[in-house]
Amino acid sequence: MESAAPKIFDYSLKSYSDALKDYVDTGYAVTSFQKYLADPQERHMVLRHDIDNTIEQALRVARVDAEAGVSSTFFLRVHARGYNLLSLPSLQIVQEMEQLGHEVQLHLEGGLCDWLGSDNLDWADRQRAVFEAAVGRPLGGFSSHEPARTGGLEFANGLLERWSDSVAYHAYEERFMTPSMKYLSDSSGRWREGHFGEWVGKEPLMQVLTHPFWWFEKVPAENY
Repeated sequence: MESAAPKIFDYSLKSYSDALKDYVDTGYAVTSFQKYLADPQERHMVLRHDIDNTIEQALRVARVDAEAGVSSTFFLRVHARGYNLLSLPSLQIVQEMEQLGHEVQLHLEGGLCDWLGSDNLDWADRQRAVFEAAVGRPLGGFSSHEPARTGGLEFANGLLERWSDSVAYHAYEERFMTPSMKYLSDSSGRWREGHFGEWVGKEPLMQVLTHPFWWFEKVPAENY
């Protein structure tokens, strides 16, 4: 009998899809933040995607997630150079993501006031207003874009309190981070503690962050 081929842990969409299926087969619920908060399970991975530059690559990952039988949260910017959240193509992608069962929320910028005046709170309120105008509903959650360089957790925690009318969470709250949840991220195209597929069964509660820009079908160059 031939032995099974060794698993490959790389940035191919196949490796990504295989890892998701391994989590599901091992008994994990793999869901968005929204679904986790509504119905947390003993084994649960919160799957998160921060969309820095290209929404088209995000849609590709959204389809892979759905095919694997999982849901996820996509955090979209309103200041991205690579996409305009109010454009028709972007809104069509948001619509498809939500039809696939995913959650779409705001990827929040800090630091704009350093160039443009006013303050971070004012610019955060403006971003929320643009996001809500685009998606046609209240904001429910947010993730900070490069939090260590743009306001940090203190700013995000303050916004959560300021926006308590509808916003239920931000992605860097202590309840979603190590040690409450094992947090893994592919930031800068590097897993600092190993590919998330190597963590199946090792931690009961996890938050996994990916940036779809790093993930490819055949070769990395297809993304840029």
